[in-house]
Amino acid sequence: MTRPQQIEYWDLTENPTDHTYQSLMKVLCDHSDTFYFITRKELSYDQNVLAVFQPHIIQTYQTKEWANTLTLGPPATAHLIEANEGTCKLLQQLANGLYDWVAPRLPEDLTFIKNNFTWFSSTTHEECGGFSIRSDYYRRFIHTIPGLKVEKVES
Repeated sequence: MTRPQQIEYWDLTENPTDHTYQSLMKVLCDHSDTFYFITRKELSYDQNVLAVFQPHIIQTYQTKEWANTLTLGPPATAHLIEANEGTCKLLQQLANGLYDWVAPRLPEDLTFIKNNFTWFSSTTHEECGGFSIRSDYYRRFIHTIPGLKVEKVES
């Protein structure tokens, strides 16, 4: 019988900005298949930002539940995007910190996925984010990002 994988949770303790943000985006993109961000119909966003991601969008769908959020209001739109060198550069160029990803300029709640497993998620308007780690391979990455402040969540 196979033992279920233990998942460790690591929360960000401060907003990754500047070089730390750039490095975080590189690690997340390099080790993810896809990522998504959220837009909500009751908020406005810079349409030019959405347009630059358009060629990389795999799917858009309506949802009332994503990473760390369950909304009682209208559904949000999730934009599932290919994680690659081009989209990484966009993420790095459009913001100076993780919590810059909020309306009205940018979409919200960046979330990164590898092999259908969400290993990094954020709720940017509440300024929280963190990792879900299920292997030493991924645990190693969070400790290689210069300036990244994280804390293991004890269960």
